[in-house]
Amino acid sequence: MLKTKKGKLGIDDWITAMQAHGIPADKIAEVAKAPIPGGLYYEIALRLEKTAKKQEKILYSTIHLAETDNIYYTDSQCMEFDGNILEVFANVTQKNIPNILILDRSAVYPTSGGQQHDNAVLTIEGEATPYNVVDAIKVGKCVLHILDRPVEGDLESFKGKKVHVNIDHERRR
Repeated sequence: MLKTKKGKLGIDDWITAMQAHGIPADKIAEVAKAPIPGGLYYEIALRLEKTAKKQEKILYSTIHLAETDNIYYTDSQCMEFDGNILEVFANVTQKNIPNILILDRSAVYPTSGGQQHDNAVLTIEGEATPYNVVDAIKVGKCVLHILDRPVEGDLESFKGKKVHVNIDHERRR
């Protein structure tokens, strides 16, 4: 690098030598017979700030819940299953309507690795009209089932209720 730059290293050269080649600044100064440029470490920090990925905002905390038993890993042909509601979440992306269910087990495949989520029909015990599962996402160790409409009533009363789910076979295929 010194030969191609005619013995004069710019700040970009110092940064490249340090970051890409792992050469300490004091060693570069010794070999180049030049002082470490003023502001070198500040410039490195600025560049890292610009390229650092912003921390994702956590919309739903599932840390207090047991892991969803993901049936789709052990039986990819499972198109119908029963489970229990562990939690109902208000959907922060849809004006906080309570339309997100977390079940103890699920064969509904969440969006992952470029593969789209399953759609399904979900019936809650004691309710006459079924819900459509229109999206499924994995948050932490849980699968969140997003319904087409909010559940009605006291959200705490849904915990522990049984559900029956039928997965859209055509979409899965």
